Amino acid sequence: MLTKNHAVSKKVVSKYLDQHLKLKRGSLAPVVKTSLKKRQAILKLAKKHETPFYLFDRQSVRADIKKFKSVFTKQIPRLEIFYAVKSNPHPFLLKEVVRQALGLDVSSGRELELAIKYGAKKIIFTGPAKTDRELNLAIKYRKKLIINLDSFTELRRLGVRLRQEKTTIRAGVRIATKYHNTWNKFGIPLTDLKRFLNEAKKYPEIQLQGIQCHMSWNKGVEPYQNLIKEIAKYLKLLSEEDRSQIKFIDFGGGFETYQLEGYFPWTTSQGEVIKAAAEHFGRQADFKDKYYLTETVPLAGYAQAIAKSIKLHLDPIIKPKYYCEPGRAISTKSMHLILKVMDVKRSDLVILDGGVNMVGYELFEYFYYPVVNLTRPDTKELSCHLYGSLCTPYDLFGYYCYAKAIKEGDIIMIPNQGAYTYTLAQNFIKPIPETYVLD
Repeated sequence: MLTKNHAVSKKVVSKYLDQHLKLKRGSLAPVVKTSLKKRQAILKLAKKHETPFYLFDRQSVRADIKKFKSVFTKQIPRLEIFYAVKSNPHPFLLKEVVRQALGLDVSSGRELELAIKYGAKKIIFTGPAKTDRELNLAIKYRKKLIINLDSFTELRRLGVRLRQEKTTIRAGVRIATKYHNTWNKFGIPLTDLKRFLNEAKKYPEIQLQGIQCHMSWNKGVEPYQNLIKEIAKYLKLLSEEDRSQIKFIDFGGGFETYQLEGYFPWTTSQGEVIKAAAEHFGRQADFKDKYYLTETVPLAGYAQAIAKSIKLHLDPIIKPKYYCEPGRAISTKSMHLILKVMDVKRSDLVILDGGVNMVGYELFEYFYYPVVNLTRPDTKELSCHLYGSLCTPYDLFGYYCYAKAIKEGDIIMIPNQGAYTYTLAQNFIKPIPETYVLD
């Protein structure tokens, strides 16, 4: 037995399985309907180019940038938007983001060089443990960027370099609040901000102008409300002189997409226990639902809640600019995966010509995304294991497919795969495929 008191553990597990989980049921069929509007254009490209490939959806990117700018600038005063490059650094996407007059949020020297290469006019450079080379790059491109410092050590290292170069740079400092939990590896504690401001006075070459904070995967508005409230509470304790230094507050990104993905029953905490027990006895867990919708709020919900918190907590004491760093809110719909059916081994098991190296890991074992047979589409799903072409059993694209039937040569689309997929892609067994543009 694994536990000291097996009887107690058994009761705890039984009680836990009886607990009611808050699960959002629904359908992602509207995603399929939207995808099928592009069917003929995609099939034409698939006939012209060898599959598999990434499909860059220029119109979707433009629409999502326009929507984000409209929704957020309408609600939040003095707002500047910086796209988070790490979510997808593809040249096609970076060029379009810059063309649409957004700034770029970079987290490394490599990303900074990409931002410069593709013409960014405004850059925020944030990230821990910046190397000497990265600090030198920041100094080189100082006219276009603000560097967010991650620690007292980084403050001193940059200050010494600037003194040697006899130049100045605009900077902020990343802060961590009591709500940051696993994100507390980044920045300095908010309670150390006063000390940081004082320490920065030793380095007048560093023009300290603001604070930055960030948490990702925010399925609701509460994280932003908590951050803004706590920051305001602390800023009240500062002198008017110290507060006047803060010209910007950057509340990061982490805005989830709305009703574009789901998750499988066996990935819930209860589902893991049920699946493990069933498999131990050679059985298959019998779950009621195919998938559940990821619970998020619409984009306007984030903007309204942030604006309300700013008005309530920050406006009475400070009037800075505000920065935000959307990633997946802009990149998710920018790319789709296009594959071909190579082998139909059974009616419920097919092999596609691409592998999950296209997305970097076994994403589709845990998260549900609609899979669409563009050659033989349907409004209903067939149960079918769609495996990839890699020499590993974990190379899986999904368990269902919107199709009337699935035959060799059919073109398969997995829509909305632009965020944290291409950026993680790897040359594992098969090379990273090409990218083509859907205008």
